[in-house]
Amino acid sequence: MVEVMSQFNNTGAVTENSKMLFGEYLWDWYEKKKKSISPQTQKLYEVIIRVHVAPKLGDIPLNKLTAFHIESFTQHLIDDKGLKPESIRRIISVINTSLNAAERLDLVTKNVARAVEKPKIPHRELKVWEPEYVAEFLEKIKGMTRYYAAIYLAIMTGMRQGEILGLRWSDIDFETGVLRIQQTLTHNGKKLVAGAKTTGSVRSITLSPETLKVLKEHRQMIVQERVALGSEYKNHDLVNPTSLGTPVSGRGILKVWNRLMRETKAPRVTFHDLRHTHASLLLKQGVHIKIVSERLGHSSVAITLDRYSHLMPNMQGEAAKGLDNLLFGTRK
Repeated sequence: MVEVMSQFNNTGAVTENSKMLFGEYLWDWYEKKKKSISPQTQKLYEVIIRVHVAPKLGDIPLNKLTAFHIESFTQHLIDDKGLKPESIRRIISVINTSLNAAERLDLVTKNVARAVEKPKIPHRELKVWEPEYVAEFLEKIKGMTRYYAAIYLAIMTGMRQGEILGLRWSDIDFETGVLRIQQTLTHNGKKLVAGAKTTGSVRSITLSPETLKVLKEHRQMIVQERVALGSEYKNHDLVNPTSLGTPVSGRGILKVWNRLMRETKAPRVTFHDLRHTHASLLLKQGVHIKIVSERLGHSSVAITLDRYSHLMPNMQGEAAKGLDNLLFGTRK
């Protein structure tokens, strides 16, 4: 941030006649920020700044930027660009994060983006399968795809697609029955990245005995493929690779998933909806929301509650009955 720091006066605040533009500051901030974020997030930030923010707000002096500028920009994204609320929120979030840093460094007196109202995201109704259908579906697709274990993991662990496709055998402890998420595959299937989506996403998940059994059977198939191909096998230690040992792209999984949906005539859900199904199955058993949150790798329980609270309408009733049972047993 050499250019940015040179614009300071000796009090550590931006001088009134400073010519530092918001665009200049933003790129300097990005260069520093990208060292602490994943390659995927780096690319997202770069596109947001280059395509959206810099062309519209980049020429405004940093110390002249106002909430009105950002609100007008938000309206431009809605009216002229036709962007969806979630995309706009992401763009405003980048501006907000950058101005938080500017405020912390005394480059601006306050972060004007904090006052900006973000467009509301209408909640998509979650599509989840009932427990009876989950068991039926898993029975149906056995033998229909080499990615049976990947689908099984999605339902039984709630892992994200990139986490499942980046999972290594060395991340699974078969003795303790625990797997640790320490690597993910990017959406295009071209890069294996250490870590996970967020700090909270790097987590341990306890596996059920049946899940361990499925994984052990699956490992036998992978070993056979590796032996058959010999030196031609590209060994990345992946649990769910292609038959050559290479990572599977998200597009590859989508193709397989769509075929299974057609051939089984299953109630239509996306691969990601299996994550929601996992949460639903846990909540229906009365599992504590904090445990559900930990398994899903949410950064806070608030996120889990916001997303799944509608799946728990009868929990107050169950809690009330539980108190009766605890204090008075079956006494009427």
